Amino acid sequence: MKDVDRLAMRTVSWMIPLLTVGIFILDLLTPVGMAVSILYLVPLLLTYPSSRAKDPLYFSVVATVLTWADVLLKPAGFMIPYALFNRTLGTMVIWAIAIGLIRYKRTLHELKSALVEQAHAEGLMMNAQEARYYADREAVRETVGREEAEEQLLVSQLRLEGVIEAAMDAIITVDEDQRVVLFNRAAEHLFGCSVRAAIGEPLERFLPARFRDAHRHHIQSFGQSGATTRRMGQLGTVMGLRTNGEEFPIEASISHIAVERKIFYTVILRDISERKRIEEDLRESQRKLITLIGNLPGFVYRSKNDRAWTLEYVSEGISDLTGYTVDEYLVQHSISYNENMHPNERERVWQDIQAALEQRRPFELTYRILVKSGEIKWVWERGEGIYAPDGTLSYLEGFVTDITERKRAEHLLRQSEERYRRLITISPYGILVHRGDHVIFANHQAIKLFGAVKAEEILQKSPMDLFHPDYHVVIGEQIHELLEGRAQVPMIEEQIMTLDGRAVDVEVSTARFVDEEGPAILAMLQDISERKRLQEQLRKTERIAELGTLASGMAHEIGTPMNVILGRAEYLMDRVTEEPIKKGLRTIVTQVERITKVMNQLLSFARRKTPERCPLDLRGTIEAGMELFQERLARNQIQVELALADNCPRALADPDQMSQVFINLVMNAVHAMPDGGMLRIGLAPEKQMVKLMIADTGHGIPRDVVEKVFEPFFTTKEFGQGTGLGLTVVKGIIEEHQGSIVVESEEGNGTVFTILIPQADSQWPVASRDS
Repeated sequence: MKDVDRLAMRTVSWMIPLLTVGIFILDLLTPVGMAVSILYLVPLLLTYPSSRAKDPLYFSVVATVLTWADVLLKPAGFMIPYALFNRTLGTMVIWAIAIGLIRYKRTLHELKSALVEQAHAEGLMMNAQEARYYADREAVRETVGREEAEEQLLVSQLRLEGVIEAAMDAIITVDEDQRVVLFNRAAEHLFGCSVRAAIGEPLERFLPARFRDAHRHHIQSFGQSGATTRRMGQLGTVMGLRTNGEEFPIEASISHIAVERKIFYTVILRDISERKRIEEDLRESQRKLITLIGNLPGFVYRSKNDRAWTLEYVSEGISDLTGYTVDEYLVQHSISYNENMHPNERERVWQDIQAALEQRRPFELTYRILVKSGEIKWVWERGEGIYAPDGTLSYLEGFVTDITERKRAEHLLRQSEERYRRLITISPYGILVHRGDHVIFANHQAIKLFGAVKAEEILQKSPMDLFHPDYHVVIGEQIHELLEGRAQVPMIEEQIMTLDGRAVDVEVSTARFVDEEGPAILAMLQDISERKRLQEQLRKTERIAELGTLASGMAHEIGTPMNVILGRAEYLMDRVTEEPIKKGLRTIVTQVERITKVMNQLLSFARRKTPERCPLDLRGTIEAGMELFQERLARNQIQVELALADNCPRALADPDQMSQVFINLVMNAVHAMPDGGMLRIGLAPEKQMVKLMIADTGHGIPRDVVEKVFEPFFTTKEFGQGTGLGLTVVKGIIEEHQGSIVVESEEGNGTVFTILIPQADSQWPVASRDS
C-alpha cells in the first residue's frame, strides 16, 4: 500500500510541472482576454497530497508570475482591461485556494497528530488484549506449570485493567450483538452511567436515536471489511448521549479482535465539546475581526521598519484611501507606502516613529499623503512596535484613517474664528462676555468705554462692579431671565461706571449662548452720551424756537402798553411835587424799565441776528463800556485793573454784539462783588485769535454749577434778580463769531471768563469807537 502511495506521489510530482508548462504555453497561444490562467487551479490542487505544507504557497507564487508574464509577452490590444480584470480575479482565486489548502493541511496535520496519540492508546489496549489472549491460550495448552500460567494471566489481566481504568478516554467493548461487556471509569464519567448499569446494554443506548441505524450499519460493515481499526465520524460529526439526555460531540475510533471465534469491538471515545467550542469561538473571533477591520474608516497594517515602510499585511481600506489595490502593495510591490507620503513629510514621520520605538511607546502622527488621483489627503496614524521574545523589533502594527474633512473643517473654523475676531475687534460697540459672576472677555471698544488701558483691568470683575448702582436690580433680573432660558433681552438704556468713577449713558443688549464650558452671557454696549447731548440740545432749540414765538407776541402785546405806562409815569413825575407820589411813580418807572429789559433779553435770545462783523478794536469797546459802570463801581467799592496790550490786533466782530457781551460779563462781575473787590480786564493776542479776559474776586461758582451757567434760564441769583439768559446770549454771540468762551471758577475765590475771537484781516475797514 505504501509503495502505491509513493508511486502516486511521484506521478503527481512530475505532472505538476508538466501541467504548469502546458497551461503557460496555452495561455501564450490564446488571446489575452481569455481566462486561461484559471487553469492553474488544476496543478494547484495536485499539490494537496504533498507532504510539504507550504507547496500550495510556492506554486501560487509561480502561477502568479506566469499569469502576469503572459501579459507582458504577448500584445494586449483592446482587450487589456478585460485581461487585467480576469487575471487579477484569477490570481486572487489561486491565492485564496492556496491559503485554504495550507490551513486545511495544517488542520489535517493537527488531527493526524491527535489520531496518532489515539492510535497509540489503542495499540496499548490491543497489546494488552493480545497479551491476555495468548496468556489464556497458553494456560489451556500447557498443563504443566498451570499455577504459573494462572499467575501470569492474573498479572496480565490486572495490567490490562489498570491501563483501561487509567485511560483518559472512555473505552467500551461490545460483543457481536453490540452489547457492552467492558465500560471503564472514564466512560462512566463521560456518559454519567455506572458500570453495573452499562454492562449488557446495547451500545446504541449511548447514541441519539437519529444516529443509531447508521452506527449499527457502520460497525457491521467494519466487521466485514477485514480492517482492524477505523476512525468513526469520517462522514460527519458523531454525537454521544448522556444518561440525562444531554447530547455532546465525540471523537471515536473502533477496533475489533476475535477471541475463540467470537468478535469483540472496542470503541475509544473522547468528548470534544471544549475543542468544538474553542474552534467556534476562534471562527467567530476571526469573523468579528474581519468585519471590524472591514468597517474601519481607514486601514490596518503590519509593516517592516524600513524607509519604504514595506507592508507585510494591509486591510482593504487602503484602496479606498489611496486608490491603490492591496495587490499593488503586497504582491506586485509596484508602490510603497513611503511613496504615498508627501515628500515634505517623509523625514519627519521617519524621525518621529524612530523616536517612539527607541522609547518603546506607541506613536501618533498626522501627515499628508499623495493618492493615486494626485489629490493630497490628511491622515492620522497610531501604531506601535511589536517585539520578539529576545527584545528585537519584529515589525510595526497600526491603523491609518483619513482626516481630510476634519482638517478642512478645522481650517474653515479657524477662518471663521479669525473673521469673527476681527469683527469683534473693529466693532463700534463695546462687547463683554461674562460667565458666573465675572467678566471673561472684553473687546477693544469696551476697554476704551470703561476708561481702561488693557483688558486685565476689566476681566474678572463682576458685572455689578461695572454698572451704576441704580441699575443693579435691573441687571440682576436680566441675568436671571437669560440663565433660565430666555434667548436675549431687548436693548435698554443703562449707565456704566468707568474706572475713574464717571457715569456714562449706554444702550445695552444682552443674549445667552452656550459653549463647551457652559452657559455665558454676551452684552453689547453703545455709548449714547453724545446722542443724548444732541437730543437735549435739540429740545433746548425747540424750546428757544417756542420762546421766540412767545417773545414776539409779548413784545407786541406788552411792549406798547409798557411804553404808555412809562411815558405817563415820567410825565406825572414832572408835574407833581408831593414826595410820596414821586416815590411811587419812580417805582413804576423802575419796574417798567425792568420789564422792558427782560423783554429785550428774550428778543435777543430768541431772535439772535447774524452778526455784522468787521475789524474791531476791542480796546475802544472796553473803554466805552467802563464809562457806563464808573458810578456803579465806585458805589460798590470795586477797583479796576486793566491790562490791555498795545500791540493787540483787531478782532473780526460785530461792534454792538461785542459791546453787549462786555456789558453782560462786567455786570455779572459787579453782582458777584456786592461788598467790593477787584475787577481785572485783560486784552492780548493769542495765536490767530484775540483773547479777552474778565475776572472778579467775588463769591465764585460751585463746581457742580459751573457746567450749567450757559444753560437757558439757569441762574444763581435770587428770584427777581436775573432771568438766566444773559450768559446764554453771550455764549450764543461768541459762537456766532466762530469763537469760544470758557469759565473758570472756584467757590470763594472768584470767577474768570476767557473769550477768544478771530483776528481781522488788514483789508477790512476799522470800526470806530462811536460805531
